[in-house]
Amino acid sequence: MADSDSTDPSVVRQLAVTADDVLAALEASERGRRDAVLRVTPPFAGRMRARLHVAGAEGEYDGAEPIHVEPRAFLPDDFPRFPGVGAERWRSAARDALQERVELGSSDGPSTVRVRYLG
Repeated sequence: MADSDSTDPSVVRQLAVTADDVLAALEASERGRRDAVLRVTPPFAGRMRARLHVAGAEGEYDGAEPIHVEPRAFLPDDFPRFPGVGAERWRSAARDALQERVELGSSDGPSTVRVRYLG
């Protein structure tokens, strides 16, 4: 079992994230405003929090790099793109379609983790 100050992202088994952060990242990315992601920062543990982040805005890290999860990973593959018109309906449908599991990438390859939505 890994300790709480692990630099190994494969120890992550569950993410907590707000649905609002996922939707904001989706909308920003799909409108082409910003390359928004959900970021998980080390040290890694079994349960981690993912927060809204603009990709590329990191400083330098000693040791493990943060994990960036694309916002589309939280939705089914066939979920429609952000429409512009009818945005409120799309947001509501996206919130209802949020998946219970996402795939995280790491140097050891991908792993699937559970997601708990906050708020």
